[in-house]
Amino acid sequence: MMRHTFLLLAAIFGFSLAAQEGPKITSAVIAADRQDLAEAKSYIDEAGQIIGTKSLSEVRSKDLAKFYYYKGLINFRLTQSSDEAIKALDPDALDKAAEGFKNLIEYEKQIGKERYTDDVKQQLPYLANAYASRGIEASGKEDYANAFIDFQRTYDLKKEFGIGTDTSMLYNAALMAQQAGNNAKAIEITEELIAMNYRGVQYKAKNAATGDPVEFGSKKQMDFSVKSGAVTDPVVEGDIRPDLYITAANLNKKEGDTARYDQLVAEARTKFPENQTLLILELQKYLDTKNYDKALENLNKAIAIDPSNKIMLYNKGVILQTEMNLYDEAIDAYQKALNIDPDYSDALYMTSIVYLDQANEVGKKMNDLPLNAKTKYEALQKEQTAIFEKALPYLEKAHKSNPEDEQVTTALGQVYRALKMYEKALELTKE
Repeated sequence: MMRHTFLLLAAIFGFSLAAQEGPKITSAVIAADRQDLAEAKSYIDEAGQIIGTKSLSEVRSKDLAKFYYYKGLINFRLTQSSDEAIKALDPDALDKAAEGFKNLIEYEKQIGKERYTDDVKQQLPYLANAYASRGIEASGKEDYANAFIDFQRTYDLKKEFGIGTDTSMLYNAALMAQQAGNNAKAIEITEELIAMNYRGVQYKAKNAATGDPVEFGSKKQMDFSVKSGAVTDPVVEGDIRPDLYITAANLNKKEGDTARYDQLVAEARTKFPENQTLLILELQKYLDTKNYDKALENLNKAIAIDPSNKIMLYNKGVILQTEMNLYDEAIDAYQKALNIDPDYSDALYMTSIVYLDQANEVGKKMNDLPLNAKTKYEALQKEQTAIFEKALPYLEKAHKSNPEDEQVTTALGQVYRALKMYEKALELTKE
């Protein structure tokens, strides 16, 4: 009889152990219903500890589903509380809320019975927004690593549970990864955005009643509001696709993958031929490889897009002058740059260098003459003086525009002495 009594007690005790998470979950639900979040949090955590000691098959499906749901709900309510003491109960409450909701959806799908799935789906957009808000807060504190994690979680959460594909959050994640120095992730996400053809477009309009600006999450929302008469003057702004290519290319180059850099730049140039920055990236590649014909082709395209770009005209002149020995064409390019900015010191100086190089060539001819070739020498000397006189106004203006430039000052002094303008040379020396 004693043996049977012992077995009966063991069975009762075993049942007690098996079922003890149930009362804890029920107590958590009751506390949550009366808004006692501290007590609800304590009970749901205790239930979680008990369940953690068992195989999930030992927990009744009804209890396990309720546990997952209220684990998510109670922890999420903690994060939304206006009471800082309640918020401080668990700094990881938001992540635990997401874990609870995710486990609930997966579990009810597995058992084929949905008790709380619809309730969770109503909470998910708010949960995603909480992650986005936390990411924005972290970004404001320059905690870029955690901001990246939260923006990525926001995107993943919305995508996984069919809330929507929030590409703006993915874009923010890429920016934060880059700021955090996580180039590998920044490259991965930026190239994912490129593959998605992400434009980063903004949809804006004016409030019909107040005239205040209004932003919309999609063109569909904006069009609906326009049709209803709530807003006027709809505008679609922005296209950051070229910038995505530029970012991805530069990050790949920074990480040493020059082949991928070249591939991205070439692809982007095909898609966005009018983009100046991409054109310049390609130009640099041609300069680095000394492919000056292609470099000039790019410069001419850039100038055609923006004829007022003095820097492109100047660079064209430098290539024509220093790499291709096309001096007249170089002067023409410099002159066009000076038509835009008459005080452009670099263009003034390089124009003078064309003339000074010509003067030096004449000087070499003079030095090669025999001592008795006086007539030829004087003719060449006159020719050289005329060339120095051409260079002089450019150097004087360059010096006036940028008196700190030592190259300009040195060249101007040499021309003053060559033209026997010794007082000017002395003044320059005193400066």
